[in-house]
Amino acid sequence: MNNKREIKILIKYFVKQVLLIPKLVIVEVKRLIKSVYNSFVERLRFSIAFKINIAFVSMIIGFLFFLSLIVAAGFGFYLGYSAKVDMEKDISLITSYSNGNIEAIYEPIDKIARLKNRQISIFDDSEKLVYTSEEEKNKVHYYVKNDSAQGIQDNYIFITGSDISLHFPANNSNPAASFFMVLNENITVGNVDYKIQVVNKLGNEFMYMGILFSALAIICVITILNTLITGWKASKKILKPVGKMTETVQNITINALDTRLDVGGSQDELKDLAHTFNDMLDRLQESYEKQNQFVSDASHELRTPIAVIQGYANLLDRWGKNDKEVLEESITAIKSESENMKALVEQLLFLARSDKNTQKVEKTDFYIDELIEEIVKETKLIDTKHQIMCERNERAMLNADKSLIKEVLRIFIDNSIKYTPEDGFIKVNSYVTPEGVSISVQDSGNGISKEDLPHIFDRFYRADKSRTKQSGGTGLGLAIAKWIVMKHRGTIEVESQLGVGTKINIKLPIK
Repeated sequence: MNNKREIKILIKYFVKQVLLIPKLVIVEVKRLIKSVYNSFVERLRFSIAFKINIAFVSMIIGFLFFLSLIVAAGFGFYLGYSAKVDMEKDISLITSYSNGNIEAIYEPIDKIARLKNRQISIFDDSEKLVYTSEEEKNKVHYYVKNDSAQGIQDNYIFITGSDISLHFPANNSNPAASFFMVLNENITVGNVDYKIQVVNKLGNEFMYMGILFSALAIICVITILNTLITGWKASKKILKPVGKMTETVQNITINALDTRLDVGGSQDELKDLAHTFNDMLDRLQESYEKQNQFVSDASHELRTPIAVIQGYANLLDRWGKNDKEVLEESITAIKSESENMKALVEQLLFLARSDKNTQKVEKTDFYIDELIEEIVKETKLIDTKHQIMCERNERAMLNADKSLIKEVLRIFIDNSIKYTPEDGFIKVNSYVTPEGVSISVQDSGNGISKEDLPHIFDRFYRADKSRTKQSGGTGLGLAIAKWIVMKHRGTIEVESQLGVGTKINIKLPIK
């Protein structure tokens, strides 16, 4: 019993595995087809010149088709109208030969029918055939309006038929035609009423239409071919600067960022594109140079404290272990340089996060006047060599990152402390304006020259290149302050005069 169950299980497993093979094959085939299709689409490339030609030729074809329809319709209407007028003239001519005798018009009917390849028949009031130009009279009948015979006017009928021999058993010059026009008129000959019927086989009309269609087709083909050739040459000539631009761009590398596109020649959108691309390259080159300068300055700033720490470490290793004075000096110097390195690295990380938009800005509601009071109080405790004042401090609520706004004010106040002589003043004021709140930090320090003023917010920039690290800092504080203010949709204005002092105006939107 157990053996039978195991055999059944094995059979089921075997069947499942066998059925799995086609499924896997189908999946692989689908994957292969999809891969081939994707590869084909990637390789498929249509040039701009080709697309322009296709669009232009399509427009020309559409215009020619529409124009041909109008011409053909107009010409067809003219031929139809001419046929109607000609049939009326035939009836007038035939009736002029009657002279009161119906048999007198038989000969004119035959002549006109042979000459113009028409079927002309005479019927009595009961629509019984009296005479016809056709040889097989038994197949001639009186046409009236029905499903296959559409009335154009009261006495005109337009007939379509698939078997033309049914309507014209003899003298059919155009067997391929399946349309004809019928004119029925009532005439009186010798006080007897008759019905005369003229059937126009429209052979000449179809021939003229064929000639017209052939001429239109030839004109369209010649026009399309001429458009293709002319458009291809013109588009290649117009897009030739694009090829030169592509070649130039391909040769631009990180070591050849000064390469620029040629903007001479044509006065069109391509020149505007070249100008735009050159402007982009200018910005890229400027950013690249700033990045290189940033890396160079950062390396330089870090190299100095590292060299100091390494020097004191070597000093301790040689003879400072047993010299208490050297030991204390080395420890103090190493701690100081470590703090400087830590501050520099934190500033670099802050700027790096700001460049990548990953620096967190946590906005809350707070009163700016309370923050200024706090900063002024802290500054007075830290700095006793300057006059720290707050003359005006109006109440206003901000929605901003309190710690970052405090950092901005601290940066400007620290700069004023560094560059203001002892007993000089530093004023921190705030007041509300229609645009928001304005905060000013004013000092009576050394001031900034006009040449240095536009660059003070650049990274690692120092107006006085002779300043030491203790007095000049790293040159990153003002860049950080500017980023924080801009992130809060604010502005910074700087007013400075050498030997007089500097005034920083910060404008922030209030809640």
